[in-house]
Amino acid sequence: MTEEKAKKVIVATTVGAVLLLIILLAIMAYQMISIKVKENRIAYLKGQITKYEQLILQGEETVEIRSMREWIEREARKLGYSYSV
Repeated sequence: MTEEKAKKVIVATTVGAVLLLIILLAIMAYQMISIKVKENRIAYLKGQITKYEQLILQGEETVEIRSMREWIEREARKLGYSYSV
């Protein structure tokens, strides 16, 4: 192998290694960004789940309160209904 051919092989190998490194770094950066986006989405959805669970509990309390006789009678009086036995 001549000296010139050896230099070409070394340069080609170096360029190939650098390109491979750049491609692998780009893939790694993309994956890290993708993971972060998914983690943010999971955190957002967990927050929404907590929010709706609280709304469900509040709704159950509201149903219990509005099922009480006193509340029903008070609302009926507001509408002009009278209670007679």
